[in-house]
Amino acid sequence: MALISYRALAFALAPFVLVGTSGLAPAWAQTTISASPASGVTNALPDLVDGKRTFQPAYFNDITPQTAADMVARIPGFNIDDGESVRGFGGAAGNVLIDGSRPTSKNEDLFSILGRIPASNVEKVELLEGAAAGALAPGKSLVVNVVRKADNKASGKWEVQATGVGSGRIKPKIDTSYTSKLGGFNITTGLQAEIENVEDFIGFEGILSPSGVYTERGPNDDRRRSKYAQATFAVDGKIGETKLKANASYMEGKFRRNWVHVAFRPNATLPFRVDEGKATGSTKRWEIGGDLEREVVGWTGKLALLAKANEDQDLDLAGFNLVGQPKNFGRFVADSTNEERVARLTFKKKFGAHQIETGGELAYNSLDFVGQYAEGDGTIFVVRPSDISSTEVSETRKEAFISDSWTLSPKLTLESTLTGEWSTIEQSGAAGKERSFFYPKPRIKAAWKPKDGWTYRVEVERVVGQLDFGAFADSASVGDNNQNSGNPELRPEQIWSGLIGFERRWGKRGVINASLIQEKFEDQLTLVPTRNGGVALGNVPEAERWGYNVSWTVPLPMLLEGLEFEGSYRWRDSELTDPITNQARPFSGWNGNSFEANVRYEMPKKRLRMGAWLWRGDNNREYRPSQTFQWSTIEFWGAWIETKAYKNVSFELGVEDPNGNTFNRVRTDFTPDRRSGVISQTQYRERSKDGIWYLLVKSTF
Repeated sequence: MALISYRALAFALAPFVLVGTSGLAPAWAQTTISASPASGVTNALPDLVDGKRTFQPAYFNDITPQTAADMVARIPGFNIDDGESVRGFGGAAGNVLIDGSRPTSKNEDLFSILGRIPASNVEKVELLEGAAAGALAPGKSLVVNVVRKADNKASGKWEVQATGVGSGRIKPKIDTSYTSKLGGFNITTGLQAEIENVEDFIGFEGILSPSGVYTERGPNDDRRRSKYAQATFAVDGKIGETKLKANASYMEGKFRRNWVHVAFRPNATLPFRVDEGKATGSTKRWEIGGDLEREVVGWTGKLALLAKANEDQDLDLAGFNLVGQPKNFGRFVADSTNEERVARLTFKKKFGAHQIETGGELAYNSLDFVGQYAEGDGTIFVVRPSDISSTEVSETRKEAFISDSWTLSPKLTLESTLTGEWSTIEQSGAAGKERSFFYPKPRIKAAWKPKDGWTYRVEVERVVGQLDFGAFADSASVGDNNQNSGNPELRPEQIWSGLIGFERRWGKRGVINASLIQEKFEDQLTLVPTRNGGVALGNVPEAERWGYNVSWTVPLPMLLEGLEFEGSYRWRDSELTDPITNQARPFSGWNGNSFEANVRYEMPKKRLRMGAWLWRGDNNREYRPSQTFQWSTIEFWGAWIETKAYKNVSFELGVEDPNGNTFNRVRTDFTPDRRSGVISQTQYRERSKDGIWYLLVKSTF
């Protein structure tokens, strides 16, 4: 199968043709440039020098930033990417550096880490492209490096948010941090706590016959609550010629859900069945990480270490009970502990136009899981030995790599990387097994800048996925009456990924990005039937996904000075051979398109900003051997206004879906499975939730 198929080209070249033939980009560029200062002015878009644009603090004056997060979010054409949620460091790298190094934390997102750096302590923000980006963060096309002041002073920040939901309920949130100097080291402590969820989903659901007639329906009440608290600590500085960074965090969270559905026969006034259930969960999460960096015989050497663990306890209970009959409930309880230990050693050196980096990584991960399914009357439950699932899974993974970021000319850069990955997975229990894998992972990326403001990119990479340890153990969704078996035969999916794209920049903030992607999968993961009639995650030999991305930031001074339109459009389609029907179908999960738009209006002299946003996405579907689940198009919108007119305190007031929102799901059951095409019943479910308002107050000190 070709890396770029004709089908992908036919659909995905549409936005390129539209932008290129309409002349919109040049028109926007000329209009905006005429209203923008020359590039030599401090608050204009910085010039690109050796693959780097250096944003001085003056560039951000019009938004009066309080933290480094505000500054990075202001960089045109750049979106924070936390990296993949995978084991180890290599694939989990984000696209933001602090003082030239990536944070060693995996439990915290980059926006939160940046939010603990006061803007007054930032010396500059660098946007790196092409080989300059690859030299500091291999594999990333755009990288931001936040450089802090060497003589930064003790400072802190706090923010308090109150979010109103439904009938007067309030969700509080607090986030505070403080950075001080101690013995030449920066010490940062932080505390975050939030009631995340107090949402009520009110609606109805019903069962339809194959002919589309309701055989039952009734109201549904679904109430969800969650909260968490987290403490963080970080230290960085120098001991002689060695740079030292260390961080630690601890978090506890709880989740609770209660739901009830009352089912009526057609034209009946009394219910014939009451479905009810609850789900609870608690988690404890800790992490310790850090790195050492120094010169070693002319090379920059760096050793990064990480240890982390998650402890989770979950309960899922559901009963589907006829009125007047004894109650019967199903209950699934699971206790699990995930642990990770990682060590990564790298060496980096510049040889003329080449920046060479080489090194390796050793990671150990484990899962200790115990799950049990039981049935009872809601008070007393009986667990059969066959309903207890216990497994221990561990993986030892080794990785070695070498990369070269090569500046062939001021207009052309090339990044190439070759990585080898060795892993051994061991599983205990009744399905105990040991398997070993080796995969080469090449990557090559080229960036060409034929003239100022234009960049063309081509990327080809082989990505090897990581198996979710949870797929080796049994699981259940009791509310949907579905159970998944563990599968010790799983193999990681491998993806050949190709990308062709361009970027157009103009003026201070104007930018358009567009890219075409094509992915060819081997051993793609999907749900398959098991020999004993169950369902488990399994592999299919081949699959394909294709699509395009378009994003833009367009200043509109011709309409109103300070007005800006920002947005993105993402389209995907996919195909695999269904293991049940042997027919082509899309992947489970998200396909189709998503659209996001933001309109902002800024009045710097009045220290006032306001805006509105919209997000729309559709066509989310899941395929099981005997069922399909289809979610309807989802749309969210909101508006906000922010003022920083009072000293260094900002106030932001906003609303999200003020008229509420509705979510629909259609579940279709087939007999005996989807191969027959015979529908046994269809379940329609509709949920509505209230809109919210929020007030956010934050400051630095």
